[in-house]
Amino acid sequence: MNKDNQQTSTPNWVDRTEEPYYMGDSIKAIPECIETCLDADFLLTIRDRMKKVNPLRIFLIGCGTSYNACESIAYLCRNTLKIPADVYDALDFELDTPFGVDSHALVISISHTGQTLYTCLSSEKAKSMGAFTVSISSNPNSRLIKNANFGLADPYPHETRPRGKTRSYHSSILLGMLAAMMVAPAESAQAEFVIQINKVAQAIRQNLGQWEKAGRSIASHWAKVTTHYMLAGFGIQKANADEFGLKIIEVLGESATNYSLEEFTHGPGASFRKNMGIILFQTDPRSLDRCLEIARGVAVSEAQLVVITDAASAAWPERADVITLPMVENAGLFGLFPAAAAAQNLLYYLAIEKGLNPDVNCLDIHPELAGVSAIFFPPGTH
Repeated sequence: MNKDNQQTSTPNWVDRTEEPYYMGDSIKAIPECIETCLDADFLLTIRDRMKKVNPLRIFLIGCGTSYNACESIAYLCRNTLKIPADVYDALDFELDTPFGVDSHALVISISHTGQTLYTCLSSEKAKSMGAFTVSISSNPNSRLIKNANFGLADPYPHETRPRGKTRSYHSSILLGMLAAMMVAPAESAQAEFVIQINKVAQAIRQNLGQWEKAGRSIASHWAKVTTHYMLAGFGIQKANADEFGLKIIEVLGESATNYSLEEFTHGPGASFRKNMGIILFQTDPRSLDRCLEIARGVAVSEAQLVVITDAASAAWPERADVITLPMVENAGLFGLFPAAAAAQNLLYYLAIEKGLNPDVNCLDIHPELAGVSAIFFPPGTH
């Protein structure tokens, strides 16, 4: 491996320790995972590789969970770094490469395996066009990592299970954010970002027990009635809405649709039925009033409603189940991580209550689905 791509050694994955499924242990590992990504030597490596990068624009590439992680990183680039940033599905980027991919661009690509074919092709194409490429993967020996200008391997153990990529959703986002933050001209901004993320890890650790209790309670009811889902969020929480809609489809095998907060008010209400589960993500104070209005609108229907919020004392409808998040500084940005961990707890227990194994994406009850993956992802392409 090129010495520029060399990262800290990846420890061996440790099998389940407490929970009956890997997903449960992955959730509990989130705080440690975040803290591992903030190791001082690891951060020094990132800073050293990124210090001469001065992009005029940033492009982010991924598929599935990696695409959703890219959405969050792009939000940070636009709102914290004030650098234009756009997210592309890997196939779209490869076949319809956007204008501006040149020596003034930073291109960040994410793939959990590091072998996703079109993500690799897109990153390699961007590099050939003069862009500085950063690639993030759990596999330090992957094609994506090896062929980038800077291969950023997840320092936490490779998440072979669950297939839903639970804790690595957090690390992929954080690694991309760290790479982006290291182009900030002020080291004080970089240091402050690390301080705040460390506080977020502590807050997640302190609240996991509360979220487990809430997830169990809500899941015990929802499992009996919900078969369709809608999720909505504002700003960075739109990425969480997209991610957990995808995970509902993957883990529960049930339909889900994701919306930005205002988009959610334009038409979807016609589908509100008793079997519809609705999840609202809310941490940005600018969106609180609108989110309250939406919750009241949902409450007059028969749909089930969960609000994941750091404003638990707000005037949420009595019918809403509220999962409380801790207050963190700049909640419009850093509230992403606690909200994701809380939602992952809910999904985990909802799968268990429905009699599913959350680690295998319905293959236990629908083994014929393995043939679908074999066609979509031939050997070596994912």
